[in-house]
Amino acid sequence: RFKTSKKLIINKNKNEVTYDSPYEKKVIEDLDRCSFVKEIKTQSLVIDYKSTLTRTRKYYPDIELLLEDGIIAIIEVKPFKEMINKHNLQKHKELAKYCKKNNYGFAIVDCDYYSFEDLKKEDVPKNIQNKFIKFVKDNKEISFEECISFKEKYNITDYQICHIILMNSKHLEYKQH
Repeated sequence: RFKTSKKLIINKNKNEVTYDSPYEKKVIEDLDRCSFVKEIKTQSLVIDYKSTLTRTRKYYPDIELLLEDGIIAIIEVKPFKEMINKHNLQKHKELAKYCKKNNYGFAIVDCDYYSFEDLKKEDVPKNIQNKFIKFVKDNKEISFEECISFKEKYNITDYQICHIILMNSKHLEYKQH
């Protein structure tokens, strides 16, 4: 589908699947070894949605699974720092809506299976969250890499920075890359 897509033969049904990143490849290979996974497809599902620009966009989730018990689950693989990207937040919202409507399971995970839901649950003291919000607003626009000094000063993790951005994304402007 994409110019960067690579192909991989999986054992489940001797299927050829595509992947776009080493993260996706790792997750596909791990799922291929799971006894409860019956079938794996990649980029086979298309979800149409309205973007914030009010035009219709197409979203192709990374992995579609058929489990041995008949359940279908959709998996999107993203490095955790990209989960908070505004476009990926929109995709997560659309994926959740689509899967709930169709009674599918779903998750957005990184290659270590740290999920979008895990990111929401990170524990960050409110006073540090408020200081980070002020830090971003004082600097007008900030990239994730520019957060290093703040992170070191307050001894917090990348996951915690992502949690703050995720939970306050409506109030923060930050660079997407």
